[in-house]
Amino acid sequence: MIPDAVLNQIQDRLDIVEVIGGYVPLRNAGKNFKAPCPFHHEKTPSFVVNPDKQIFHCFGCGVGGNVFRFVMQIEKKDFREVVQALADRVGIEIPADKNVDPAIAERAAIFAKANTLAADFYHQFLLGRKEAEKARTYLQKRGVLPETIAAFKLGFAPDSWGAFYEAAKGTIPDAILEKAGLVIARKEDGYYDRFRQRIIFPILDARGVAVALGGRVLDDSLPKYLNSPETPIYSKSNVLY
Repeated sequence: MIPDAVLNQIQDRLDIVEVIGGYVPLRNAGKNFKAPCPFHHEKTPSFVVNPDKQIFHCFGCGVGGNVFRFVMQIEKKDFREVVQALADRVGIEIPADKNVDPAIAERAAIFAKANTLAADFYHQFLLGRKEAEKARTYLQKRGVLPETIAAFKLGFAPDSWGAFYEAAKGTIPDAILEKAGLVIARKEDGYYDRFRQRIIFPILDARGVAVALGGRVLDDSLPKYLNSPETPIYSKSNVLY
């Protein structure tokens, strides 16, 4: 694992506008920069880079995150490769981790992939689905701005027993989805979604990677809050949420 302090140091030395501007023709738009999204076809630019928060977000397709996530998406490379390239760019040496077991690292990666898939699915659902209108209205009444929804990738889990599972099935092993707390095994056969009819809050680590999810109901149902269980990448005593 790359120490959080090193990741923060790399981000501090990088200019996200400069990095993304090397791939996308950004233009100034007040405090932000805009461009056509490089991840989907669009005529009206909805891809925004915020240099103050050092994040990017597309209001069209919903993709967003920090500079590491952008380069991972655009280059189709894994996290370690991207961090190493960006560290070289700003002259920071990443300490060698001689104690990392490849099997443990691979297991951590698949859990991170599962949570990222879920966070992206629920974020897209909140942004574009008719069934999420109640959730969008709720957030608006609570004073949650669109920029906040984008920055924190808030989402909505619909009132469905299998919307996420059907989307994730075949991409992530069922056993991982279950151990990550994203689905629950049925008594007979199959799985159903753990999060249903809740506002979804991705729980991110220092790298900006979704390691867990939190969900809040829109009414007085119980439990009011529902969080992912502890996993190989999520320890409630170590991750601030």
